[in-house]
Amino acid sequence: MNDPLTQNRYQTIEQRVVYHNNGASVLASPAETKAYMAALLTSLTNHVNALCAGFTEKPAFTIHVVCHGAGLDLFSIVQEDDVLKQRFDDLCVQGVRFLACANTLRGRNLKPADLYGVTDQDVVPSGVAELGYLQMQGFAYIHL
Repeated sequence: MNDPLTQNRYQTIEQRVVYHNNGASVLASPAETKAYMAALLTSLTNHVNALCAGFTEKPAFTIHVVCHGAGLDLFSIVQEDDVLKQRFDDLCVQGVRFLACANTLRGRNLKPADLYGVTDQDVVPSGVAELGYLQMQGFAYIHL
């Protein structure tokens, strides 16, 4: 039987993917927002695990998560939850890059240092413009 966890169909293709994270619904409760962010981290983990299955070394892939609007809540949620923080940190170690929208930072009167795991290099001028830019660079687009 062909085991999908050891037979990696993605071996020959370097994936370049951008995830669009603008958060849960505007009307979402804090619990729903946290559940959405946990599901996002689960999807990212599953994606990375599928790409790495059967490899002894990390294969080449590029995954960016562009966070804007309510998507910036991801950083405060992971900072406050040790389990989600570990999952976030693991993804960063594996090469997933989380990007923050400068427009949203300004609108919320925040600095990159106010967000867990975000440096100045992780800030993009506009989240939506970055999504368009990355797609024009050949990145596949995913929105959960």
